[in-house]
Amino acid sequence: MSAVDAAALERLRRIGGADLVRRMIELFLSHAPERVRALRDGADAGDVDAVERAAHMMKSSAGNVGADRLMKAAEAIESAAASGSIARDVVDQLVHEYGEAERVLRQALEESDG
Repeated sequence: MSAVDAAALERLRRIGGADLVRRMIELFLSHAPERVRALRDGADAGDVDAVERAAHMMKSSAGNVGADRLMKAAEAIESAAASGSIARDVVDQLVHEYGEAERVLRQALEESDG
């Protein structure tokens, strides 16, 4: 399973063309690093509210670009934080999945430049 679902990007392309795909990827790539940082900082501080907020935002962003594994990791973290705990192993998994999704999405941007 790829870090990014190509069918999700194709759905975006059908809805709004290549420009929409590019904008969505660029938005993800510009905001996701801060969300990862906020999630890690919140986890390090034991701040379940900050973790829940950051995971929720990451879940939405990842879903928009078809980064399904990243979205699922964020969803698991958000759910655990809502229950009052921080799943450190899943935070580490999210960081890994973010790196994979970032690589695939940057490649997709380069390929769209032709």
